[in-house]
Amino acid sequence: MNQIEKKREIEQELYDFIKKKFDIGDDPEYTVDVNLFDYGFVDSLGAFEIITFAEETWGVKITQRDLTLFPMNTIEEIAEVISKKL
Repeated sequence: MNQIEKKREIEQELYDFIKKKFDIGDDPEYTVDVNLFDYGFVDSLGAFEIITFAEETWGVKITQRDLTLFPMNTIEEIAEVISKKL
C-alpha cells in the first residue's frame, strides 16, 4: 500500500470514528476537509478523544509539539500527521 492509499484509509477510519463518537448523523457539511471545530462537530475535549483514538489505533504518539507545528483541524490534516508518523 502506498502513502496516498494509507492516508485515505486513515481518513476513512477517522471519519467513521468521529461520525459515530460525536453523533454527527448524515450532515452534508461533515466531510474530510471541513474544520471540525469551526463547524462545531468537535470541541477541545473531543480533540483529546480523537488523539487518544489515533494513538491507540495506529500506535503513534502525537505530541504537544505536533499540535503546535501542524494544523489538525480537519480529518485530512489529522490523517496527514498520522501517516507521516507511521
